[in-house]
Amino acid sequence: MELIVSDISSIKEEQTIIDNLWEYNSHVTPVDIKPLRVVAKNESGDIVGGLLSRTWWGGLDIQYLWVAQENRKMGLGKRLMQTAQLEAIGRGCHMAYVDTFSFQALGFYQRLGFRQYGELAEFAHQHTRFYLSKRLSLDNLSELLVQWHDENDK
Repeated sequence: MELIVSDISSIKEEQTIIDNLWEYNSHVTPVDIKPLRVVAKNESGDIVGGLLSRTWWGGLDIQYLWVAQENRKMGLGKRLMQTAQLEAIGRGCHMAYVDTFSFQALGFYQRLGFRQYGELAEFAHQHTRFYLSKRLSLDNLSELLVQWHDENDK
């Protein structure tokens, strides 16, 4: 047996590992992982923000959220999050989760109703990683829709 250590990505090898792990885990509950991408473009068609996530086992797994510097503090991040949550509820999700570093957006996620359930210190010997989650429900859906319509009517 040979063990290979590399800093070069191999999509084929990564997919083999992931596929086999999910095949093994499927005896518990079948998994249906679906990508969920929300992209914001300006009038010129340039991407000014976006959210990359996936839904599976009833959860919205938020992986990346970015808003261009010139579009920050204008509600775009909130709209991206609301849109993803609405879609996740439509896909049958009952929870959402995200992580963020101490130099990023902890307060932002907390203002959106996410609650911290863990943390891990000492990233780069100076940063803390925070883990947050939020229940998604029909009540959340109603609240999100009201917020969505109020903001889009402005």
